[in-house]
Amino acid sequence: MSFNVKVETCPKCGCKNTENLLRVEKGSPIKVYVKCSECGAFVACYTLERYTSDKTYESLLRLMRKRGHSVHSRFRAKEIDGFSAEIQEQFRKTLEAPRCELKIEEMILNHR
Repeated sequence: MSFNVKVETCPKCGCKNTENLLRVEKGSPIKVYVKCSECGAFVACYTLERYTSDKTYESLLRLMRKRGHSVHSRFRAKEIDGFSAEIQEQFRKTLEAPRCELKIEEMILNHR
């Protein structure tokens, strides 16, 4: 298998139930802060290159137009990626993959 899958674990209480808090600031990459649902502790922080949702690309374009955003910009197209069959298939494979026991940092180093 060419990828690893890991479920985040709270370093304080060992819980695997987490919440993702997305921070979107103009001029900065999107950050995802992972918080433990049990004790509220900081678990991790990720920076996103782009965001994909379950909305179709067309519905995202309509929303952007409604809010007055330019939809022809390449930057916007990279920033928001519509839900596609490819994303659905990657999600399915990720759910089915065995969970990795390595730390996230080790997984990142192994795949560089």
